[in-house]
Amino acid sequence: MKKDLLLQFIAYLLCTLFIYAASMKAMDFGQFRVDISQSPLLANVPHLLTALFVIVTELTAAFMLAFPATRLYGFFLSSFLMLLFTVYMSVLYLFYVNIPCSCGGILGQMGYPAHIVFNACFTVLAITGTLLQQYGNDLAGQRKQRSTSEQH
Repeated sequence: MKKDLLLQFIAYLLCTLFIYAASMKAMDFGQFRVDISQSPLLANVPHLLTALFVIVTELTAAFMLAFPATRLYGFFLSSFLMLLFTVYMSVLYLFYVNIPCSCGGILGQMGYPAHIVFNACFTVLAITGTLLQQYGNDLAGQRKQRSTSEQH
């Protein structure tokens, strides 16, 4: 029961983050494309396709997290996205100067160090959700087996 509530809470937080981030990028799509075009890490990538891909992928992750049947895949995708975003932001911060953040909204207003910590926290949440979703039932079953065998 507690595991299910925790999983729903983590999924809700990630859904909220991805829907918010995708919405901010979509609402100011022109600026999002300009910001992507200024990234030295994405210089050789088609900016329009990259922008669309990021928005669609964020919305896909949110959609997958919203339904129990696809939640595990949503957690895997969320973990991958958050890890990718965290590494991307860290590389920009550590090796380049004056690169605008392409996140938009309140996320785009954060400084790089705060944004990296924010992303790292959501990465940990996504990985925790993945592990709980995938192995939580196995762990609960092992505890039940252990407690019943100890009683006999």
